[in-house]
Amino acid sequence: MLTSTACERGRRVASGEGYFLLLKKVVTEYSLGLKWFDINYFIYFMRILTLIMILIQTSCSLYASDYPVQLGDSVVTIRQEKHGRGKVFIHVHQNETTALKAARAVIRKQGGSLITLVHSGQRNIVFFLHNQRYEFDPNRIYTDQGIRKTLTQFGAYSPEAHAVVKRFATEIKRLLPEGKIVAVHNNETYSLNDYLPGHSLASDARLLNKNAHNYYRNFYLVTQETDYHRLTRLNFNSVWQAMDATDDGSLSVYLAHRDYINVEAGYDQLAAQITMLQHA
Repeated sequence: MLTSTACERGRRVASGEGYFLLLKKVVTEYSLGLKWFDINYFIYFMRILTLIMILIQTSCSLYASDYPVQLGDSVVTIRQEKHGRGKVFIHVHQNETTALKAARAVIRKQGGSLITLVHSGQRNIVFFLHNQRYEFDPNRIYTDQGIRKTLTQFGAYSPEAHAVVKRFATEIKRLLPEGKIVAVHNNETYSLNDYLPGHSLASDARLLNKNAHNYYRNFYLVTQETDYHRLTRLNFNSVWQAMDATDDGSLSVYLAHRDYINVEAGYDQLAAQITMLQHA
């Protein structure tokens, strides 16, 4: 796979710069009497350049690999999009479309990869097993306790359904590389305010920074102290997750001992979320 620098060079060729430089060389040498080429050679060379242009453009596009997973009577696709080296983003709620657009914008510009889920277009995933309906939140399935909670919250629970969901979660975990993982989310009710003293998630926050000039729906949830202080110095809203945070089965709990950053933003905050992802 080509690097971002090579891709940029390729785009300049594809945009016509390569053709222009070649023609300039040909005209210059011809005017100096250096008739080093014949027309057949020139046509052949231009065809080769065109082929190279097409190959570069293809190499610089987003590569997508699909991993279909059977859940009862339904198939959910785990899609991995790659654009060279860079940050690793994960997007698990299909209806959070602003977050998806933001992540794609960043990896197209700076390189990186994205894991996203393709199913019904809704937040939750629904499947039927032996004529029984099951539903779960795909950000609540990375611990056994989380799987039990989310299935029970949205309807029926059974050990067999638990196993199906756990297998799906394992496939997602398998695609997570070593190093930093950046989750991308949008919110309508959940916000930084939930972590303030006296609010529902206050006990899950070790430290919190709220900037009065920032929108309260736009904030980072991090697992590492260094990330918290770095983002706080940049004047972003930030929460450093407590080590004993409630086990709700989310990625932030599963990756609590790793470098994990959750980037939350309102649905109408695309530009702000792109900036946040660039600093994550």
